[in-house]
Amino acid sequence: MYNVRMSPVPFYRGPFGKAQAERLLWRAGFGARPGEAAALAKRGLDAAVHSLTRPGAMQLVGPEPKDDRGFPLAPADAFGHDHLWWLDRMVRTTTPMVERMVLIWHDWFATSNSSVASQKLMLGQNELFRSNALGSFDALIKGVTTDPAMLIWLSGNQNVKGKPTRTTRAS
Repeated sequence: MYNVRMSPVPFYRGPFGKAQAERLLWRAGFGARPGEAAALAKRGLDAAVHSLTRPGAMQLVGPEPKDDRGFPLAPADAFGHDHLWWLDRMVRTTTPMVERMVLIWHDWFATSNSSVASQKLMLGQNELFRSNALGSFDALIKGVTTDPAMLIWLSGNQNVKGKPTRTTRAS
């Protein structure tokens, strides 16, 4: 266990009730479901943080989403369903900090289907971020450098030895 007293990082030592649990769930995820903040507060601060930073297996809670015609989402095939699929995961996941980190890594290593032109590759990149969400930054960086969506985004798939392409994309 880490010695809190010797740490140069300040640790919160105040009360941990429902209001603090709600704030924690917003900071480490996307907010609380009904009753979730009260249940988390009962666990205490250390157990609450542990449960968010070392979650169990991900599960999706609630009904699966349907498109406007009542069909299941087809994230790899139907335009826009990849975004809906991901938003659904953010809302229904039992591992909110993982999904929050997927969003953060997507922001850091910004790509877009407008240039990649493959929802399947974008979904693969999303899974790369998910599988490395709370893990080794080194492993994440190595994965990003060989990710097909990132290579296309950076025109790395068009480079040849001695004659790299030059991207003109505006940031």
